[in-house]
Amino acid sequence: MRQTWIGLLATLLVISLIALGCAVRQPQAVEKTVEKAVTVVVTVVQTRTVVETRPVLQTVVVTATPMPTPAYLSTINAPAATLIYPLNGDPLTLSPQEATDSTSALVVQQLYEGLYHLRGDGSIVPAAATGHEVSADGKVYTITLRAEARWSDGQPVTAQHFVDGVCTALDPTTGNDYYYLLTDVVAVTGAQAFASGNMADCGKVGVKAVDDRTLQISLDRPASFFPKLLTMQIFFPARRESTQTPTAGLISNGPYTLAEIVPGQRLILQANPIYWNAAQRRLQRIEFWIVPGLADQLAHYRRGDLAVAEFPADQTSAVMADPALSRELRVLVRPGLSYIGLNTQAGPTQNVALRKAIASAIDRKKLIEETLKQPWHVAAQAAVPPDIPGSQAADPSVGYPYNPDAARQFLAEAGYGPQNPVPPVEIWINQEGNNEAIFKAVAAMLEASGIPTRLNISKWAVYRAALDACNKPNHAGAVRSPAECDYNLYRMGWVMDYADPSALLDMVFSPRSAFQYTGWQSAKYEELLAQALVEKDEAKRLALYQAAEKVLLNEEVAIVPLQYYDRTVLVKEGVEFDYPSFGPPNFLYWARVR
Repeated sequence: MRQTWIGLLATLLVISLIALGCAVRQPQAVEKTVEKAVTVVVTVVQTRTVVETRPVLQTVVVTATPMPTPAYLSTINAPAATLIYPLNGDPLTLSPQEATDSTSALVVQQLYEGLYHLRGDGSIVPAAATGHEVSADGKVYTITLRAEARWSDGQPVTAQHFVDGVCTALDPTTGNDYYYLLTDVVAVTGAQAFASGNMADCGKVGVKAVDDRTLQISLDRPASFFPKLLTMQIFFPARRESTQTPTAGLISNGPYTLAEIVPGQRLILQANPIYWNAAQRRLQRIEFWIVPGLADQLAHYRRGDLAVAEFPADQTSAVMADPALSRELRVLVRPGLSYIGLNTQAGPTQNVALRKAIASAIDRKKLIEETLKQPWHVAAQAAVPPDIPGSQAADPSVGYPYNPDAARQFLAEAGYGPQNPVPPVEIWINQEGNNEAIFKAVAAMLEASGIPTRLNISKWAVYRAALDACNKPNHAGAVRSPAECDYNLYRMGWVMDYADPSALLDMVFSPRSAFQYTGWQSAKYEELLAQALVEKDEAKRLALYQAAEKVLLNEEVAIVPLQYYDRTVLVKEGVEFDYPSFGPPNFLYWARVR
């Protein structure tokens, strides 16, 4: 669901463009290597594929160098019913109607409950809803809510609360980037007029409370994938009559409530005693620790402090060489894309031939194998990931492959050469995760092809705020355009919200989307999307999306794909986990088994 925005599981909101120029040092490895290398065979389990719900086993062979570190013992120091989980930074918000980054979404998922839950096996199970019916024309969804659901202050959860949630998300003063999902992708009746400010009364939007237990959603046109969206946070309820701030006491309707928040350090959640499905909940306490550095996450994990952790690229060999640690490595299905966005309105990247040169200068395989040292990742030349209907990941004609000779030819086509060198291109990235290592390698590749670079690095909150200031079409107040901003390239990732190409090609890369900062415009692309949204024949619909993808990547080169996402994470053997392929995990379904 979220930008990472991979993200990457991205942090208190700070607006500062100056901080984008601050360099950040990566933690240095302290282990000393020995000369003898060994080959370690690791079995990695993918819990499910996107199309099929059968387990998949993948064997990865990695050449690792043993490290003379103390033997790792898989211990968990927390009490039996407690889960300690790391966050890369503070959540930007605890409001479901404002949570569009993955860090905020993860916390919000535990505090609030929407209509349905998506499970790790791909099933969709009732949550606040007990079921729904669809009209014969596919435009009206009637959803029945469960009578026993309560807010943490004891008040019943009603259909009007879900209406209020959608209205809050669509309100321009909220500035939720997901407004576009309801206004354009699935076209909820009246949503466009309200979100644009052309209609003041949200009561005219096609989300109605028929009675306390019946919610009705009306669409302007049928959308075959709409039921998949009912698990998303855009349809979470809201208590408009209450003050939703941690200091005043957060009222929520999920399996957990907020007990403590210390910015920069931790968030503590405790079991909601009146949650309707408390019998299924096996964890009584969730501790989110703010651990921005992946090296620090790995250190905490080794000590038994964290139940889950990511790790930096330079520690991959150490993880794989340790039999006990590598046994806890999980590579899970998580359809999404890590990519470079190109500012088509400012500086040298206004020239499409230069953008083609940039796309041709990047060796994606080398980034995975030599920078990340994690060969199980899949390099991306197309945008839509494998196993998503309509994916063109196997088609070498989609996008631009690594080709230094072609890069130099495109530079000449753009008018650059010895007498007219390329001006430096400004690259903006956020520092979390392995981003600095990856983009230092990307910068070296560009410079090797004759494209000088300047790398600006900042914390996620600063980075996101700076980019949002360059494209926030649904936010009340002054907003600049990419033409007024200094970046030429920016780092971004997107974890898909549902298994359909519209979740990426329309939701993220449409010129009208608030989730991209390229400034690109294409009447041809928008027309193809418009045709796809109303096309009932599935084969023709997917063909339209495929044609649109070629406009995005081949003709206009608004983005450059880098790699497809997965979820690479360490999970203690004593933790029973449930990671869905789309969206954040719900700890209601997790447990400590030892």
